[in-house]
Amino acid sequence: MALTDLRHPVLGALLGLGAGTALLATAGDSMTLPVLLFVALAGLGSMVWFRGSLRRYFLVLLFFVAPFDLSKAVVPPLDRFYSPGWYLSLGQLVLLALTVAWGVERLLVRKVPLQRTRLDTLAFVYVAWIWCSAAMSPGDKLLLLASAFSYTLCVLAFYVVSHAIEHITEVRRLMQVVVVGLLLQVAHVSAQMLTRSHLPLPGSKGAGTANAGNVANFGGQEAAAFRPTGAFDHPNALADYLTLVGIPALALVLMGPQRIPRRTWWVALGVFGLCSVTLLITLSRGGWAAMALGCLAVAVVFWRHRLIGSTHVLGAVLAGAVALGAVLAAYPQVIWRLTEPDDRSTESRTILNDQALAIIAEHPLTGAGFGAYNRAAHEIHGEKWAQISPDYQEQILKLVVHNHYLLVAAQLGIPALLFWCYLLWCLARQAWPVQRWRDPGTTALAVGLGGALISQMLFLASDNYDADIRVFMLWLTAGLLQALVRLRPWPAVATPTARSAA
Repeated sequence: MALTDLRHPVLGALLGLGAGTALLATAGDSMTLPVLLFVALAGLGSMVWFRGSLRRYFLVLLFFVAPFDLSKAVVPPLDRFYSPGWYLSLGQLVLLALTVAWGVERLLVRKVPLQRTRLDTLAFVYVAWIWCSAAMSPGDKLLLLASAFSYTLCVLAFYVVSHAIEHITEVRRLMQVVVVGLLLQVAHVSAQMLTRSHLPLPGSKGAGTANAGNVANFGGQEAAAFRPTGAFDHPNALADYLTLVGIPALALVLMGPQRIPRRTWWVALGVFGLCSVTLLITLSRGGWAAMALGCLAVAVVFWRHRLIGSTHVLGAVLAGAVALGAVLAAYPQVIWRLTEPDDRSTESRTILNDQALAIIAEHPLTGAGFGAYNRAAHEIHGEKWAQISPDYQEQILKLVVHNHYLLVAAQLGIPALLFWCYLLWCLARQAWPVQRWRDPGTTALAVGLGGALISQMLFLASDNYDADIRVFMLWLTAGLLQALVRLRPWPAVATPTARSAA
């Protein structure tokens, strides 16, 4: 194979090194030599594993680095009124490389035209809506358009991943990489818990700064609870990642070692256990509720299709109760998080919701504009605004409403909110009908991914989702599920892709 061949492993490794070096060069002092070595070794190792395919190389690298919130501000939110701007993350950098590699291979080498599904069209319409809103919003146009571009990269991840995965074996390898990434996250969290320090990675947004959300203060209790963040900038972001990984793992566990390889079952059990324990110590109430909803959705689907029975449900409930009791005995802060005062967190969310509803009432059809929520919050106040002190008002104005549905309605309008809810439901229901999946492993993974997206429906209502890493991971999960749908068409058709994936 000639070195000029795009699939040559040496060329791929050099491109990986070049991408890492370029990121470091733009990051300045925020990233160090160990990160460069990490990127280089990851590139070389994955190139050897995938035998020189740039597409597979960048796919595995994307799923590996996506949950590591390392970024460099390209268009930072420096305006008086906050807007997300654009932080070039390691995941986005790999995504752009994957897009180029996949596009060149598909369009120039194999000369196969790009495809577009119905879901792709809906996603593109939503992105176009965001761009139009950002273009018409008052304020710093560069910052607003950069915010729109940041969200566009999330949807690009959905489209590229869903079409770049060409065989079911690639999905299995991606799952192996996800497990490796989880182990690194758990190791980081363990170090944080032992040292009671956030140990921020070079290039993370939390490096060198303190975040009040990383400590839970309980009224009347002598000690506050430390909340680990992993490789993210907030415990809730870590909790969101754990729900996306843990729910598909539970689906594989419920499928049972009789239907899937025993080794896979044991790995899935370990992954679910690690996700559950780590999720508990994040003290993220929204994460707990979302995890419970996603697990319930998976269990209901399996029950309806007679994949599990009453014995399985009873055994799972008993095992969960014993494990939960052990965790509560060792870490009572979990109970305190539910029963003790929450340092005005609920009060702040109530005021933010009231503020968002006031903005929606003022701009019900078009919203205040994408990225212009904070500007509108300075001008429009709810009924509860006059009931809080000026100092508290100043703190509230630094925040964005902790409810993504209200944020969408406030920025884009009620019609956009309805469209987003429909799009989110379409993304989650890709796993149905369950009869389309022709083997137990794929069935469990697809239903688990669907359950993970259902969990996001609840998590979105309890936290500040903007154009950030959590939205990126949501769309990435939806893209993986659509890739499975493409590999398992329904009704079954005798296409070359379907035959090779069977």
